[in-house]
Amino acid sequence: MIYEQGKTNRKTQGRKRQRAKREEKARIKVAEVWDTVLFAQVIRGSLLLTQSILRKYIILPSLIIVKNIGRMLLFQSPEWSEDLKDLNREMHIKCTYNGVQLSEGEFPQNWLRDGIQIKILFPFRLKPWHKPQKRSLDKDSMQVEKFRFLTVWGMETDLPFGSPRKRPSFFKPIFKELQKRITKFKNKCFLILRVLKERPKLFIFLIPSKETKKWVIKRFGLTELEVYESSETQKQKDWIIDNQMIHKSSIQLRSMNWTNYSLTEKKNERSD
Repeated sequence: MIYEQGKTNRKTQGRKRQRAKREEKARIKVAEVWDTVLFAQVIRGSLLLTQSILRKYIILPSLIIVKNIGRMLLFQSPEWSEDLKDLNREMHIKCTYNGVQLSEGEFPQNWLRDGIQIKILFPFRLKPWHKPQKRSLDKDSMQVEKFRFLTVWGMETDLPFGSPRKRPSFFKPIFKELQKRITKFKNKCFLILRVLKERPKLFIFLIPSKETKKWVIKRFGLTELEVYESSETQKQKDWIIDNQMIHKSSIQLRSMNWTNYSLTEKKNERSD
């Protein structure tokens, strides 16, 4: 068993190394293509700066507006402050062509000739809702993305000239939560139907509408006689319980009267 697990782990590590080699070769090819194009670094640098401005000031704020308007239309409280806080954490840092990081407002020397990279620190992720902060580390906090590099197409990559990475789906958590709620609702309906099938007579006489009562009788194959007998049996039980309570209360009153009478007799004897 242990040998098989070790063999599987070695195969997985080998696949990862092969994939890393393929990605490295692809990165080198993309960099070589940009080096062969005339005025390539001027074009590429201008595209990167344009994509940075569009992302920071147009695309992401627009997504936040659409999301919170949708929440308000669904009668949910908006999350303007939380989303804007996450957006303000994202920083776009200029780097040299090889990825050496500079300050936020500083450009590399001769970047129009030598090239430029833009690193995104704490990339923004639009969330359908914000969970309350917990002291303990959860999966979301463990999977925080520290940085990404921006591509000329506005995508994100792990390394300069690398292949674009898929962003986390905005709708996946929504569908997951809907599936959970639908499953809970189905389970509740199943329990209710199960109880109704086992003892439907106990619930029929509680239904105020005659039409609904007829539908329940027809649905569970009952007859009017069975329902009448069930209701009559329930009435008899209620009548017996009421009589028992009246009987107990009368006994208590008698005992109290007898106690008062005995106390009065004792007082009269003492006065005599």
